[in-house]
Amino acid sequence: MDRLGFRATPSLTYIDQIPRFNADLENPDGSASGPAGGQDWDGRSSSIADQALRVLTTRYEMANRNEDALIRRVRARPDLATAYRQTFGPDIFDEPHDAFRATGSALEAFILEDPSFHPYTSKYDFYSRGLVSLTPQETRGMAIFNDTERANCVQCHTAGLGPARGGGTTSGQFSDFFLRNLGTPRNPAIDYRDIGGRDLGLCGPLRTDLSPTKSANNIRYCGMFATSTLRNTATRKVFFHNGVFRSLRDVIEFYITRDITPRRWFHAHDGDLPYDDLPPDIRRNVDRADMPFAAQHPGARPVIAEHQVDDLVAFLKTLTDGYDPKTGKTAP
Repeated sequence: MDRLGFRATPSLTYIDQIPRFNADLENPDGSASGPAGGQDWDGRSSSIADQALRVLTTRYEMANRNEDALIRRVRARPDLATAYRQTFGPDIFDEPHDAFRATGSALEAFILEDPSFHPYTSKYDFYSRGLVSLTPQETRGMAIFNDTERANCVQCHTAGLGPARGGGTTSGQFSDFFLRNLGTPRNPAIDYRDIGGRDLGLCGPLRTDLSPTKSANNIRYCGMFATSTLRNTATRKVFFHNGVFRSLRDVIEFYITRDITPRRWFHAHDGDLPYDDLPPDIRRNVDRADMPFAAQHPGARPVIAEHQVDDLVAFLKTLTDGYDPKTGKTAP
């Protein structure tokens, strides 16, 4: 494992309710349908098992040479080999591909069944059960989060009704699992040469079924990436699909000033152009219609003030798991 990837590592927590990918999923909250679901930033993995298997053989992740190489390593561990035979049958190693698929099934079962992957132990969870109160600052931040006329975080990162695995609905996920084009800045630390210079998410390069080479209409999908849950977001070290931001405050300030002060965010090699990580013909796909983007143009005022950014950060910190209602503290 001596290669760098070009996407930030998504969290494995709270992925249990993500539905299978649908290019035109109806949103249970009544808002517009669109591409949603699937594991990975581009939704290309149909299940947790499929996503796990991709990681095992991807050259810049676990870097096993192929399926056979991984299964040879499993068989070389007596404890693992015995567990496989006990779980999947004595003949599981007769076909390496079957053993490989079984590995994905085991990892998926672990993530679905172990509560540490979806504990719901944040301060917000205790608050929503009526067991604790939020501070005045956290309460102000929650109001900003839910204000559809200003920050409008709630539109995409809803804690209300949303789609779920198996075609059902869920709530409290802080994501509606839809994919969107936010015009995220290019990360200059990433070497994009292996993928032809651009990461366009839903339409490639890792995902190929929605490439514009398959249909010209697919260009509408270019630049779209998954909406991550905001649970535990305050513990992350990098943000967005390419890890371009290193602080939660920078993310919020990007959202509220993207089209007000574009030179702060975009630094294209051929001039300070907005949406510098997208080719010119894709930039029209960027979301400008929804708040907070709809109110932005050079010279406009951000929809929330600096002290309100502090309030919003304070609320987002209440989504971190490990809160102890007795001490009022969150485990590090």
